[in-house]
Amino acid sequence: AFSTALCDTSNVNSTYLSNHTICSICDDLDVEINLPRDISLYLRLNKQHPQYAAKCKILMSHRHLDMKPFLQWKLKLLPMAVAWFERAKPCTALTMFDCDPDLRRRVLE
Repeated sequence: AFSTALCDTSNVNSTYLSNHTICSICDDLDVEINLPRDISLYLRLNKQHPQYAAKCKILMSHRHLDMKPFLQWKLKLLPMAVAWFERAKPCTALTMFDCDPDLRRRVLE
């Protein structure tokens, strides 16, 4: 349940609307508990890089973005799409993703 709340991967919009503010999960005594790797990663991302959390989660969860909906607008949305990927570039350089070399390769060139 926490994984879905922190990063709902059902579609890009759901991922964007996921929670990007929760930074820790503790037990009744305020002791941090051992968490699965994905939840731990999402919490660290929310805490250390809140300005990039949504974009990074989208890139992590949706390896192949479907661009077909944008084609109906021809090239009118291309500058905005390129700008979004440019603003997401820091996601590929965050040290917390050293464990995911595939994310580092996903750079718009």
